[in-house]
Amino acid sequence: MTMIERREKDCRLLIKPMVVLVVVLLVVGYSVLKIKDFAIGPEIKLNSPLDGASAKTDLIMIKGKAERISEIFINGRKIFTDEAGNFNEPYLLASGYNLLEIMAQDKFGRKVEKKVQLVFNN
Repeated sequence: MTMIERREKDCRLLIKPMVVLVVVLLVVGYSVLKIKDFAIGPEIKLNSPLDGASAKTDLIMIKGKAERISEIFINGRKIFTDEAGNFNEPYLLASGYNLLEIMAQDKFGRKVEKKVQLVFNN
């Protein structure tokens, strides 16, 4: 057997384990990404309004981003997000103290809630 034939045979022997390794790495990587969503759960990031703020007008915009959710609510009213999870929802404040409860739920039934206290003095 010549040196070239021996190298070709060695290369053929290495191809199968390399393909198996690549497939295993792809499966493990995909599994980690899917398990991460389950392990972390839903998340709400609220940009505005800030907790404890005093509003100058009765109409405010509630802005933020929700990740890994199936539904989101503000004081029990369902709102919607864009494809990236951003929400921008108008909200009419009552005179005096207001409590906003922003609740999100994922497809596994896990919930996360943010509470924001606001004051509107007209």
